[in-house]
Amino acid sequence: GRQAACSSPRSTAHSLRGGSCRRQVQGNAFVSGSAAALGGLASSLIVVEGVICLFADHLRMVAHGEFLAAAHYLAESALLIVAGSAGVFAEIRPHPVVSENAPYLNKLSGRAALYFVMGLYIVSRKAEDAGGDVASWMDRLFGFYILGVAATGALFAFRLRGLPPALSEPALAREMHSTAQHPGLPPQGGAGPHPMSGGMMA
Repeated sequence: GRQAACSSPRSTAHSLRGGSCRRQVQGNAFVSGSAAALGGLASSLIVVEGVICLFADHLRMVAHGEFLAAAHYLAESALLIVAGSAGVFAEIRPHPVVSENAPYLNKLSGRAALYFVMGLYIVSRKAEDAGGDVASWMDRLFGFYILGVAATGALFAFRLRGLPPALSEPALAREMHSTAQHPGLPPQGGAGPHPMSGGMMA
């Protein structure tokens, strides 16, 4: 389609002469950047939910001596904090640990699926509390926002389908650009062998 054509090198050169592809690439960059900003906030709210669960639910159960319930809330808090932190890394700067253990987070559609599941979980986390306390309202507010980000991310992923990662994923593009700026640097952990040492040893 036209998006695939605009991402090719020939069309990119044509866009530099004032074609419509440049405007489309800029529009795609704005869409992907907006999705990253919304997703970063959603991931941060998931982390906040985990911290609230730790202090408001886990410690309260420990103080009441209900250790089985405290263990449940501790696991719930850990799940929320880990999932939210992984989302933050995926939106801002891909981390090797996240890319290795949750490669689906490198795609906008994968992060939308994460936000959808987390949003459903958070929005109904205090569903049994009919009193409507502050924590319940925060869960509903955060949950509905995260669900909205999931829907928006799914729409953006559909719009940006077929584009290379450099155009559809700003975080991956920044990572590739940072790597390209230092092509001669050896990998972390050592200076690496001298280029002539391999031939001499052979």
